[in-house]
Parts: sequence; C-alpha cells; structure tokens
Amino acid sequence: MFHRSVLVQKVLEFLLTADDGVYVDATIGDGGHTLAILNAAPKATVIGIDSDKSALETTKERLKFFGKRLELVHGDFENLDDIVLGQLGYGSVDGVLFDLGLRSVMVEDRFRGFSFKKPGPLDMRFNTDETLTAYDVVNRYSPEDLERILREYGDVRGARKIVEKIVDARKKTPITTTEQLAEIVVAGLPQRVHTDVLARVFQAIRIEVNREFEKLERGLYAALEILRPGGRLVVISYHSGEDRIVKHFMATESRDCICPPGLPVCRCGHKRQIKILTKKVVRPSQEEIKQNPRARSARLRAAEKL
Repeated sequence: MFHRSVLVQKVLEFLLTADDGVYVDATIGDGGHTLAILNAAPKATVIGIDSDKSALETTKERLKFFGKRLELVHGDFENLDDIVLGQLGYGSVDGVLFDLGLRSVMVEDRFRGFSFKKPGPLDMRFNTDETLTAYDVVNRYSPEDLERILREYGDVRGARKIVEKIVDARKKTPITTTEQLAEIVVAGLPQRVHTDVLARVFQAIRIEVNREFEKLERGLYAALEILRPGGRLVVISYHSGEDRIVKHFMATESRDCICPPGLPVCRCGHKRQIKILTKKVVRPSQEEIKQNPRARSARLRAAEKL
C-alpha cells in the first residue's frame, strides 16, 4: 500500500511548464507525485531525492518502467544545488516540488519511533545515517532547550510542566522507548487531551531531530538557485511553522526592497527573484479530504522564477 499523494492535479497545474522539462521531486517518498509528472509530461525527466533510503528503494521498484527518465538520489533537499548542479551536472531545472508530509509507511513502522501509538525505540530520524536521535533530545537536552522545542515546534501548552516530568524521569533511568515517553508526558493530564498533547510533543521532537525548519529554509533558496527563469517552485506543507517559512520566503523574494519600513532610501539592494502564483494558499477539496483524511492540513503555495 503506497502513501497517497495530495493535491496531485494542482501540483501538475502549477509545476509543469514543458513536456520535455527536467523536474525535481525534492521529497519523492513513495513516488506518487513523480508518477503523475512522468505520465502528464511524456518526455520529462524527474530527479527524485529523499533522505529516507527505504523510500528510494520503494520508488525504484514502483517506477522502474520509466527507466532513464527518473534519477534517484539519496540526499537532503537542503543540498539541492549541490546534488543537481554538482553531483548530477544539470545547468538548471524547470520545476522543483517539495511535499513536506510524512510517509505513512514510515510513521507506522514502530522501529522508526515516530508514533506514540506504537511501542518502539526513540529514534525519529528520516535519514538513518544521521547521528542525532529522539533519545538524545529527550535524555540529553537541557530543560531550557526542551521547553523551547516544545513551544516553538509543537505549540505545546503546559510545556514547562511536561519538561519537568521528563527531566525527573530521566534522572532515575534513561527514557528509551516511545511508550515510556508517552506515559511520562500524559501522567496527571485529563484523558481527553492525551492524543493532542502527545501528537504535539512527538511532532516537536521529530522536527528537532531532523532539523526540519532549518533545512526547509536552506532548501527553498537552493531551489531558487537551480531553477531556470520561468521555472516553477511548488511547496506543500502540513504544519503552520512550515507554512510560515514558505510564506515568508515567497513574500521576501517577490519584493525588490526588504528594508525596514520608514527608511527614506533603499539600502538593502535586494532584487525580487520570483512571482507568486498562488494569491491565496491552495487547500484540498472536501472530496479529496473525504478520500484521504491525511490531506486535511495540506497547504500548497507556488511561485515562478523571474
């Protein structure tokens, strides 16, 4: 069972500009969007990148009949420019797609440690070659850093009290499993809030482990570097923090001057590089949400390089 991609038709509408173009699926996952791109643009090539090796193995088998029209690379989208221009030798590309959602298969694999609903090790790494794990965050981060992570990445109410419980518990014995962490977090909380609090805490730790916000900012500018004039950038986000980063990036790079308000003369010298194509964020239809509830929080933004 493959992960079901969201907003597929909208992705094609905004991303594709040439039937024989070169497109980057920066988070290829199970290859749903790439499959649609290769079918819709019969002479196109897709460069598929993912930090999760298991995703690449799945997609290699699923899309093997496209042959040389698909190039798969194990890597991180923060290094898009190095991968596409340096490693693969392309001069530029016609479009870049980021789908920032999590693969269902990865979340449901208890040995990856992403879900509080399944007992497993505290891991949460997208790229298993990385060294930082959820275990390190939970057991070794200072109380101040833990509280900051929960507030900034999970908008967790009562973050300080939750951190106090974690710190008290880890003094006695290391917290090694998702089950242990979940029990500690919800101890003393009303049953009705358990799921929401756990979802936010686990999300915040996952974002920290994978440096998701930091990598997204770098990845967006790397995408701008490799896009040809007229090339398209499409981003699907699922978290308000991700969407803020994308919205700010597009707002900044679609303006000539980014000086603070009130300066009589522009001093920044900034020149706009993109035109925003989505005046309002694009969301899935009610029909798509009905067929795929995971699509509910998806937000799509698109821009064209000038």
